[in-house]
Amino acid sequence: METRYRVLRQNIKNNMYNGIAWSIGFNFVTPFIGVIAEHLAATNTDYALLSSVPALLTIIATLPASIIIDKFKHQKRIVAGIILLSRTCYLFLAMLPLFHFNKIYALILLVGIYNATNTIISVAYQSMMGEIIPSSYRNRVFFQRNIWSSVFGMIAALLAGWGIDVIAYPYGFQLAYILGFFAALIETFYFIRLRIPSEETKYVWDIEIAIKSQNTMPLRSRMVGVLKGFQIHAGRPFYLFCFSALIFIFAWQAAWPIYLKIKVDMLHFSNMMMSIDTVSGAIGGLVGFGLWARFAERYSNGITVFFSAFLLAITPILWIYTPSIVWVSVYDFIGGFVTAGFTQAVFNRVLEIVPEKTRQKAIAFYTSLSQISAIFAPIIGMKIFERFPYWSTMSIISAARLLGSLCFFVILTSWFNKIIESKAKSNYNG
Repeated sequence: METRYRVLRQNIKNNMYNGIAWSIGFNFVTPFIGVIAEHLAATNTDYALLSSVPALLTIIATLPASIIIDKFKHQKRIVAGIILLSRTCYLFLAMLPLFHFNKIYALILLVGIYNATNTIISVAYQSMMGEIIPSSYRNRVFFQRNIWSSVFGMIAALLAGWGIDVIAYPYGFQLAYILGFFAALIETFYFIRLRIPSEETKYVWDIEIAIKSQNTMPLRSRMVGVLKGFQIHAGRPFYLFCFSALIFIFAWQAAWPIYLKIKVDMLHFSNMMMSIDTVSGAIGGLVGFGLWARFAERYSNGITVFFSAFLLAITPILWIYTPSIVWVSVYDFIGGFVTAGFTQAVFNRVLEIVPEKTRQKAIAFYTSLSQISAIFAPIIGMKIFERFPYWSTMSIISAARLLGSLCFFVILTSWFNKIIESKAKSNYNG
């Protein structure tokens, strides 16, 4: 028993250090993608593609990659390799000014590859956390990780923004992105130090045995086996949750390129302003993580998902009035506070309702659905922004988010679940 708790303590510590290193690398790089796009004379379509192309590549890669990874007994080594591949994009972004072809398309492609590989990592990571962190510890463990990640992420963002403004373009960007890559090496080191119980058990299915056994099977049987690999069997609560999430997340993502457009093209944010704005959101998350964790422990993760989604539905209305960086920073503080609750609760809620045996495929399916909306939502959001007045655009997006949040609430109500159960029984008897 003592050995078990010692391993748990080690995993909690390494998980926290992994999160801190990831946050440092992430905040040295991603807050300034929009400013680089402006330097490269990005159009409205380019801003939308910076969200849509990564989503498309993520959909293509996530579910097949998760199914393949799930067949290996030593998944940690594979995921560590994907982390290194993903973070190598930081180095290629640093070399972007040296490219002799269309730089904005190269930027979109690199951001797409980074997001696709990062999502694969996230799916595998979430599945591993469901195994190594008991449910009774999860809110506290991820609260601790999120707090320290936010603190170090804020420091990294401020340093990067100040350095990029002080050092002449493009050398400031290049230095920040190279430092981000070194942080990624530390992130990989602490990920490898995580101990996964199922990978330390002797009797685990080996991919080589599976391949050898499949080679002796008829082609039709092998095809059936491949198709069965895509079956999830996650249960009705999971599918209803995915349906609600698809509605809400579509409306959530529709506003993202609009926010970037406002900051970069309308308010002409510098890199330091971007850093300050990023820190405002991070401080909001820092304040929010602990409060939302206690809220979830008291009222459940399902209620937390609904309540945080409802508050996120209101935030686009705030953005109707954006005269200066001060107001935008206030809005991003509020957004960071509420987003902390939503992302934390969604993660824990999915782990609650998904059967352990199908956890990785179910998480990959949920992630793929959210990325499907990310292909179309930013483009549609920008089209609405171009066609309608600004205040109408934000009102439409707010109303759509409100609908999604109400779907989260409806699937939690007892009368709705009774209707679903009665229909299931009538179909079974029929």
